[in-house]
Amino acid sequence: MVQGEFSFTDSYRPADSRNRKAAPSRTAAKATESKTIPAVYSVTQLTRLIKLTLNEHLPDKITVTGEISNFKRHSSGHLYLTLKDETAHLPGVMWRSNAERVKFKLADGLAVVATGRIDVYEPQGKYQFYIDKLEPEGIGALELAFRQLADTLRQEGLFDESHKKPLPAFPETIAIVTSATGAAIEDITKTLHRRFPIVRKLLYPVAVQGEGAAAQIARAVRELNRRQMEFGGIDVMIVGRGGGGIEDLRAFNEEIVARAIFGSEIPIITGIGHEVDTTIADFVADRRTATPTAAAEIAVPVLTELSETISQYRQRLSYALGQERDAADLALKTLARRPFFTRPLDWVRSRQQGLDEQSATLTQIITERLRRAARDLENYTVVLRRIEPHYALKQAQQRLLQHQHRIYLTVAEFLQKQKHRLEQQSVRLHGASDRRRMEHNRVLLAHVTQRFAKAAQQEAQRRRQQLNHWQVRLENLNPRSVLARGYSITRSKSTNRIVQADSAIRAGDLLATELNDSTFMESQVTAPPAKRKDKHG
Repeated sequence: MVQGEFSFTDSYRPADSRNRKAAPSRTAAKATESKTIPAVYSVTQLTRLIKLTLNEHLPDKITVTGEISNFKRHSSGHLYLTLKDETAHLPGVMWRSNAERVKFKLADGLAVVATGRIDVYEPQGKYQFYIDKLEPEGIGALELAFRQLADTLRQEGLFDESHKKPLPAFPETIAIVTSATGAAIEDITKTLHRRFPIVRKLLYPVAVQGEGAAAQIARAVRELNRRQMEFGGIDVMIVGRGGGGIEDLRAFNEEIVARAIFGSEIPIITGIGHEVDTTIADFVADRRTATPTAAAEIAVPVLTELSETISQYRQRLSYALGQERDAADLALKTLARRPFFTRPLDWVRSRQQGLDEQSATLTQIITERLRRAARDLENYTVVLRRIEPHYALKQAQQRLLQHQHRIYLTVAEFLQKQKHRLEQQSVRLHGASDRRRMEHNRVLLAHVTQRFAKAAQQEAQRRRQQLNHWQVRLENLNPRSVLARGYSITRSKSTNRIVQADSAIRAGDLLATELNDSTFMESQVTAPPAKRKDKHG
């Protein structure tokens, strides 16, 4: 769609063609063409003719509305796009010098109002719309740029509350980024002086509107963060200006300012414009206020109110301390009247008596335990004597002799009984003439005698083997056998106990070492044994 009233008639004159020659009438043009224009055109000739015709019959400035498609931003900075509506397409190009003035983002599907001129691109033989200016349709360019940038930064998380830094309760130094000559600096300084006159104020003057204002504001924020130690530290930064239209507040809607505020280590309060004004900087700042005055008000407390509060706290503290002092004095006097302080020796004597009683009880317990230990020692001595190798061997020999004697007695008794029985049988058979029966009994008696003698011999042999086995075992358990293999036994001379571990001896102890030939060597411990490391050490 082309805006403007004009028609392609012979009488049409472009609005800015005063210096051009009047266009000839159609009849005159045909007569001229028949004399000067050849009958056959080259491609270049025809293209130039079309270009000349368009330049002669179209105005220099045309405004077109349409929807962007096939948008492309070349590395050179030039923009290439197509404007279209329901039935037609118009290729367009925008040179870099003009494209740099477009503040909103271009994309396919965006409805725009483009202003420029129509011309022919001779190398390809097509006409193009050379755009000088682009505006979004139905909304201002600055408003669209504001919305687009806000959406981008919101998606990146720059507006999230989790990134907001807390404001200090009692700031010592406040940096102010604003114009040095505007009303904002007066409102801020007056408010700070009225509420908290002891605060230190640092002004970083910047341009708050116009070309380069956004770059100055961003540089001021970064510079104050970088050099804050040079200024003795900065607790809060106020970024603001007075009210104005969207064009006046344009610097605070720039991406460079938003990212500088987001990257600040110093908490930032914005006070930009009036109540209804909202900028991208407000969304990113740690605290947003409606006006510069409001920014100064939330940056500092009221000193008079603090003084009054401190005075009230001082009075309450003084009263509480007085109460505590009186209570402590009363408690001290009460304690001083107690017997512990009035008669301290009574407490000492009572403790001495208790100590004497405990000492007597302890002595009785130790004595009883020593007696019990002595009895246990005697019992253990008896038991040890019983299991002493020589004693056990002697007892076993005695039991063996007893068993052997019993066997002999048993066999003798049995033989005597059998002999007596045979004699009785012999008496009963005396006088009989059957010598064969007598011979049988005699053989039987000899056989029985032989069996009992053999059994007695076997039992004696078994007892002898058992005795030899015990002798071998006892000999292995005999300490003398251990000494014969090259070992020695060391005893403590004070306790006569065998030393089994180095923890049982101390420096200065006397030791007696027994050797194989029953000789004893005496020695003395001159140094405590070294601590052994465990298997994990």
